[in-house]
Amino acid sequence: MDRLVRELSLGDFPDIIRIERDSFDEPWPAAAFDGMFKHPNYGVALGDELIGFILYNRVEDEAVITNFAVLKAHRGKGHGEYLLDQSMRSLRKKGCDRFYLEVRKSNDVAISLYHKYGYQSLGIRKGYYSSPTEDAVVMGAFFTPTVKEDGDDL
Repeated sequence: MDRLVRELSLGDFPDIIRIERDSFDEPWPAAAFDGMFKHPNYGVALGDELIGFILYNRVEDEAVITNFAVLKAHRGKGHGEYLLDQSMRSLRKKGCDRFYLEVRKSNDVAISLYHKYGYQSLGIRKGYYSSPTEDAVVMGAFFTPTVKEDGDDL
């Protein structure tokens, strides 16, 4: 089945909520997603099924990952990494050269993935997460401003 990364649309909202509920013990309520279509956000699909999403808050040349999830049944198969890679490439073509995020301190798999894509640890937010209470690692990736590359845009 073909894997595709694409920009999310309002029609994806029910799938985003489904993925969120599958992915987190304390999922965001639907109202927390208000305004998500003001910024470029991306999903990964297998055929017609959306299996993951990554949400960014973008201001000028900065993009902050606010939420990133892949259905449990599709984890460990490279879909999340592909989504991160393709979404960052797309945003870099649109002028973003600084990326930020917070991640649970215990989430070694995610931290390793982010390091692979140039993220560095910038600091700790004490008690940032609940259920269970846990610190967040603040990470950032910084690139020289990009010149638009040839090729298809997302």
